[in-house]
Amino acid sequence: MTDQIEELIKQVATENGVGLSKDDPIMIMHTINARLLKDSERSQQVLLDQFKSEIEVIVSQVSIEAKRQSNSILNAAILSSRSEIAKVMTEQSRIIIERWQEELNNGFGRVSDTIRSSRTTAILNVIASCITFVAALIILYVLSVI
Repeated sequence: MTDQIEELIKQVATENGVGLSKDDPIMIMHTINARLLKDSERSQQVLLDQFKSEIEVIVSQVSIEAKRQSNSILNAAILSSRSEIAKVMTEQSRIIIERWQEELNNGFGRVSDTIRSSRTTAILNVIASCITFVAALIILYVLSVI
């Protein structure tokens, strides 16, 4: 601090042409002013540190709240997506089942037609066999009578 005072005395002497001593009232005011500035700087630093810690707490709280809200929104979106996926899966399953039923019905219809056709053929074969048998009996009778 003494070096600063001597430097100040030299500066005043060179700029203003006035010589000051260390016990001059202006130098006393300068010392008091320097002390007040240091005290003010310390108290402002304390206030700044308190403000900084308060801001950190607020930022932390805001971060926690934002995280909670984002989790809430994300969970709601997931539930909505699950519901939508379930709805789509149900609809697609219904469509697949309808197509299977349609294909089964078409297949059963073709099988039924084939069975009817086979039955008709079998009946016609039995009738033809009966006619052949009767014809063979007639031929046998005619040959045995001759």
